[in-house]
Amino acid sequence: MGLAAMVFAGCSDFFDTNSPSTLDKKTVFSNEERTEMAIYGVYELFGENDSYRNRIGCGFAGLNTDIEWSTFSTSSDVQNQQVVLYGITTANGKVANGKKSIWYYLNSMVERCNNIIEGIEEYGDPANNEKMRYFLGEAYFLRSFAYLEQVKMWGDVPARFTSLASDDEGVNTPKTDRNVIFEQLRIDLLKAAEFLPWSPECPGKANNHVGRANKAAALALLARADLMYAGKAVRPTTLNDPNGYSVRFNIEDAELRKQVYQEALEACAEIIKNEDYKLADNFAEPFQQICSDNTSYKEMEHIWVMPFADGARGQIMNYNSPKISTDMQSVLPGHLHGYGGGSSGGNVCVSPKLVYAFDKNDKRREVTYFLGQWMYDNGSGESSDDTTRMDLFPGIDPQAPRLYQKHTQANNFYLGKYRYEWMGGREHTSTDDGVDFPVLRYADVLLMFAEAAIGGVGGDVPANNTGLDPLAQFNKVRTRAGVAPKVALDMETIMQERAFELCGEYVRKYDLMRWGCLKKKMMETEQYIRQMAADGTRHQMNIGDTIFYKYTFDATLGPNGGWKMDSVYGLAVGETTRPVYATKENGWQAKDIFNSDSKGYVLGASQYPIYTSEEQLESRQYWPIFKDVVATSNGTLWNNYGY
Repeated sequence: MGLAAMVFAGCSDFFDTNSPSTLDKKTVFSNEERTEMAIYGVYELFGENDSYRNRIGCGFAGLNTDIEWSTFSTSSDVQNQQVVLYGITTANGKVANGKKSIWYYLNSMVERCNNIIEGIEEYGDPANNEKMRYFLGEAYFLRSFAYLEQVKMWGDVPARFTSLASDDEGVNTPKTDRNVIFEQLRIDLLKAAEFLPWSPECPGKANNHVGRANKAAALALLARADLMYAGKAVRPTTLNDPNGYSVRFNIEDAELRKQVYQEALEACAEIIKNEDYKLADNFAEPFQQICSDNTSYKEMEHIWVMPFADGARGQIMNYNSPKISTDMQSVLPGHLHGYGGGSSGGNVCVSPKLVYAFDKNDKRREVTYFLGQWMYDNGSGESSDDTTRMDLFPGIDPQAPRLYQKHTQANNFYLGKYRYEWMGGREHTSTDDGVDFPVLRYADVLLMFAEAAIGGVGGDVPANNTGLDPLAQFNKVRTRAGVAPKVALDMETIMQERAFELCGEYVRKYDLMRWGCLKKKMMETEQYIRQMAADGTRHQMNIGDTIFYKYTFDATLGPNGGWKMDSVYGLAVGETTRPVYATKENGWQAKDIFNSDSKGYVLGASQYPIYTSEEQLESRQYWPIFKDVVATSNGTLWNNYGY
């Protein structure tokens, strides 16, 4: 662990040390280099085992939703199932692992930031030192991020905005109403935005680096927090009630909700006016840049990403990329760019409901999901017939190996935003690939601006003095996607657009929660999926059984190129019969994607569950505070929602 961890480890059961610091705050925070090392100590916690490195950025939080499905849902590991099926327990070993748990890491981030903020304010002279002022803003931003994450996962948590060194009773801070935290985040993120420059103007190593805090990141996080605060949530009847709860507005006062929406509106507007160059022309580009480790803020649509060391920490590809089957993991290295071996779970899938909801001309479709797995063999995965393989892969001897994309069925439409072939000169060789975890993106800012402008789910419309038309900002996202602009805005339109734009980016569950409709949307999706599962109802929905496609050679996929599925037909409503041009003789393939000889209907309840029970869709939206944490809290922590 670095200098920051040595100096600022805390003194309770939640924090790592019992020994006093060897360096005092004055020694650290009167020195720019040591202060930056302390900041690095906060970032370090993202990459720890069971933190964002291989848990929170890897499908263990935020899934399942109405548009995303985790293959953990059918895992043989019951604890994996619990996490994604809204059935988590207080002792789930995947996320409740003593000091190696996200509760510990987020509270450690808060404590480290508390020490940094106090140290800089006392010894760093931020009023006259540009770098110290930047580090102070960065610490406020990181603390706010850590607290917003806690509220997303647990709802009401202790509010500790003073270091334990300054308040030794802080370790016994009791669970606090989340509104207290939201109000502090409003203050802190405005401070952060004041102290932080725009990224191209940040000092030193933070200059133009998308993995470091900047003014736009602070403003975008403020907007995200405000939309959550002004929205709805599952809340306990009273803070101390262990069982009672209801879905209701966080803020009862409509006038205050309007003020919070106004703040979000103005925060987004400031970003738009200063950084409207950020929207990429091509929807795939932001994700290609993430995979290839581009960190230049000026070149990227992303506003802030969680940085991981290249090849050292971070398993984003391991969990979020399309699956590499076990039998291919020793065969593909050297043939598919970016894949040098190692496990690849393919744990995140796109719901068939969303796949069929896309406009067939939407350019986001074939970026968002990936239809298949990469194979390297003689093509027998597609057909056992030599003649058919020659038609599919012209110019290749039927017995010769080739790299190709083998289709999958409707329960495995893998998330396509993170792809090995986009990694450029990098390689995934084990489990850690160091691909950064995207958190804030410019397109999200445009959509948040539109939502704030209409006053969210309560219709608490603020005064729009920004000079920006919310419909015009919203339609920038649709224009980029190649679909017709909307002529009016309402919440249903915004909800749907956020699904198309942000699928797989770990925001949907928390969107549904703040809109107060997670249970409703999940139940509707479950019903839709079951209708798709059966021939009769699927056909009534005007959805066919079969996809039709041909292969196109792409020389960029590997040293010897590869074959990818192209011109796929059958993944839109109304595409139910074979097109006249899609003949076998012309090199077209036809595959049933709904039925399986071994499992029956692949979208049946046993093959494709998305939640445990209807009741738990509300009572288990938040995680419990873990059993060992409650046990060591001296009675200051407890669980609600019947845990």
